[in-house]
Amino acid sequence: MKKAVYFSIMLLTVYLNLVYEWEEGTSVLSVEILFLLFLYGTVRLWKGKIAVLPVGGFQIAEEGEHLDIPFIVENRGKVRTPDIRFRIRGQRFFVNSLGKRRKQTVLCPFEAEGCGRQILLPEKICAADALGMFWIPLRKAEREAAEIRVIPKCYPVFAEITKATRNFLVESDEYDKDRGGDDSSEVFDVRSYRPGDRISRIHWKLSARSDELYMKEFSCPIGASVILFLGRKDEEKGEENQQDFLRIAVSAGRAILDEECWFYTVWKEKRTGRWVRRLIKDEETYYEWLVALAGVGVSDFDRIDEEEYRHEFHEPYRSTLFVQDNLTISGTFQEEIRFQRDKVKEKLAETVLII
Repeated sequence: MKKAVYFSIMLLTVYLNLVYEWEEGTSVLSVEILFLLFLYGTVRLWKGKIAVLPVGGFQIAEEGEHLDIPFIVENRGKVRTPDIRFRIRGQRFFVNSLGKRRKQTVLCPFEAEGCGRQILLPEKICAADALGMFWIPLRKAEREAAEIRVIPKCYPVFAEITKATRNFLVESDEYDKDRGGDDSSEVFDVRSYRPGDRISRIHWKLSARSDELYMKEFSCPIGASVILFLGRKDEEKGEENQQDFLRIAVSAGRAILDEECWFYTVWKEKRTGRWVRRLIKDEETYYEWLVALAGVGVSDFDRIDEEEYRHEFHEPYRSTLFVQDNLTISGTFQEEIRFQRDKVKEKLAETVLII
């Protein structure tokens, strides 16, 4: 409205100058134009003094969750700012004039509609002139994007751990507190002799101090005998399948963990060629894996070469499970299962993973 009134006055000045040969018309029009340039110039003084920044590090959300992502609008100048506006994903935000060195928090609504890494970037940052007639772009205003990691949905699926996998002897510094094993480097328990016990397991020092024989029960090391590989298979459709690919991966991991079976989740970074490996052994490490996975795009995964992995890591393992971006699962004991997009939940519900 103010802009329309001002330009109407300018047009009236031009009209009077042309029709009635108004002597002072040229001077008045010059002042009106100079005043516009003055307003523009005062706004340009703020081009490096305004910042729109997210609060803290990346945010974590679950699929379907609503969040209000906070942004700080900061005046880094020594005098009061004009009004400020900017856009985030098409939504417009306004901030009234800020005093010197003052800040104001703006909340940006966010709906976590899909899983993975998502970005909220402030765009088209503008400041109003003193009269509020014009919004001048501040292209040098500092801005940073807010990162939201949306954790993939975990769907129910059953896993059956084979005896070969369950009883596989792994190398580990941690031992089962509830059952013994065959690792002679650590004693699990001491008990009285029973017929049929091996002589090699007699606890000679303890037996020498008593009138009966005592036997050593060795410990059972706890480690990861299962490897969950995540990799590329379909370069063309991988991006389209990203969300279902991640959902299948976290659902399979959840099923293995529910069977109290430790496992490594492994993928190879395409850009660096580096192997990424995480040991999943409890709720905490599982949740940390979900957060890390939510920050990785399917294009960051490379194809899996198991021989190359074995050359890089020499720890023995018994079973593998491959989840790939063409929406398939296969493994040492598991025949290939193929999923259809948007029907992952139903297929997982009728699946039993053999590990």
